[in-house]
Amino acid sequence: MRVDPAVLDFEYMRHFSAAVDAWNPPERMLALHVGAGVCTMARHLVHRYPSSRHIAVDIDATLPELARQWWDLPRAPQLRIRAQDGLDAVAQRHDDSLDLVLRDAFSEALTPSSLADATWWSHARRVTRDGGLVVANVGTVPGTHTHLADAAAARGAFDSVVAVGEHAVMKGRRRGNVVLVAGAVDVDALRRYAASAPLPTGVDPHWGA
Repeated sequence: MRVDPAVLDFEYMRHFSAAVDAWNPPERMLALHVGAGVCTMARHLVHRYPSSRHIAVDIDATLPELARQWWDLPRAPQLRIRAQDGLDAVAQRHDDSLDLVLRDAFSEALTPSSLADATWWSHARRVTRDGGLVVANVGTVPGTHTHLADAAAARGAFDSVVAVGEHAVMKGRRRGNVVLVAGAVDVDALRRYAASAPLPTGVDPHWGA
């Protein structure tokens, strides 16, 4: 089945794409996707940046491998899919070996704690090259505070962290997704993107602080 790789149905994935655009990635970037799912973001970024290379890991590679059968996913070396734990995926990599890390891994509504603590974020920082970027999807549920540790760990590892999300979600009024963008990006470009988003969206450098 052919699916248009330019189309992103989920709002948080459009935030991911906007963050990469605001970062101005290197032409031959190497990206690690922690939480492969059906490889939607990898397929999208290969379409946007044809010279890029992507490694997608998931604790269970069954779904992404099925996606290869369902859809026209890029093949190696553009996209390699591995069955691997999301912490091991960063902990086992060499220093300065990636340009981009994208985290989109969930256990029910929330990110597993092993992928949202200081250990994971310190490895993510270690493996990204100078000027690299980490973009992480954070699930939020009103009345819970697990996102605070995630945001604090990101700020402990990176000098610059901003959050992109719907205003109501970032204020804790309803459940949803907030995207943490860690690294050097054009924040004004992100704000322009947010201002034109279909839903009321903001960019907050202090979210979760």
